[in-house]
Amino acid sequence: MLGDINADLVGRVKSWPEPGQECLAERLELHCGGVGANCALALRRWDVAVQLVGCVGKDHFGGFLLETLGAYKVNVRSVRRTGKAMTGMLYINVTPDGQRTFFGSRGANQLVGRLGQNESNLLARARAASLMGYSFMDDGGEAAAQQIIAAVHRKNGWVSLDAGMEPCKKIAGKILRVARTADLFFVSSEEATLLTGLRRPEKAFLSLLNLAIPEVVMKLGKRGCLIFDEGTLRQVPSFPVRAVDSTGAGDAFTAAFLQGRLRGWHVSEAALAANAAGAAAVSVVGAGERLPTLRQIARVLRAHRLKKPWEVVRLGVLRHLSRRNRRKT
Repeated sequence: MLGDINADLVGRVKSWPEPGQECLAERLELHCGGVGANCALALRRWDVAVQLVGCVGKDHFGGFLLETLGAYKVNVRSVRRTGKAMTGMLYINVTPDGQRTFFGSRGANQLVGRLGQNESNLLARARAASLMGYSFMDDGGEAAAQQIIAAVHRKNGWVSLDAGMEPCKKIAGKILRVARTADLFFVSSEEATLLTGLRRPEKAFLSLLNLAIPEVVMKLGKRGCLIFDEGTLRQVPSFPVRAVDSTGAGDAFTAAFLQGRLRGWHVSEAALAANAAGAAAVSVVGAGERLPTLRQIARVLRAHRLKKPWEVVRLGVLRHLSRRNRRKT
């Protein structure tokens, strides 16, 4: 997995400040964050082995992030440390409706370079790779990503790409070119609009498929997601929850979908599990190590019966989770 690793400083405030106004949070929380770290930690919740590729600074925050990732058994041997930049850091301002606004810098994430021999040897055993659009904003990150794509495809593995809002704004053409070489493309409805110019999610989804992107999964937030299943565009239902912080919800979604596909689940099962994981994620403050456990995801699934045909899918996902829990015990 290649993606950003950040220190997230989260502050919950009562309202969005006016320009020049002081805005004090009652408390601040420090968490592991960044799309790469979040997705890696979420995959570990599903007991998927993860090797993370990235870069952090030679500072206290870099040490904190590596220690946190290691505690959850994320393989961080391919995470480099640099003295040329600080560890990526974001202040995340969270309002009572759960909406979050980011301030900060990618920092050392911009200094990821080509993979060395040790990293290539580890990569040779990978069944799949997950890439994020942010990596393609820098020459070094793009070089590493292209190495990963080539290595995984040589082993007949598959590659997923998660678009990202900023890359879609700044390097839309490159994101579309890379998406054609991936096997699975995650994109939000807002990102799809930036990439295609089409506002209706359904039209934007079909436009992406028409660009020869092999498989698209579109995140719709509170409205669930869109998938293409057996020749039909389907909207997968969401799970209503009380949102307190949407940070990391998309990463929890991506990880849940990926683990389902790795384990041979049907696309509808993987998508419904992903919606449940995203819903569970918005119910807690912070991402990273705070992302939902399988028990929390199962709780969301059990709390909401669905209309046909999705009720059958929901019960199927719960059976998958039940079998995983039995193996653990």
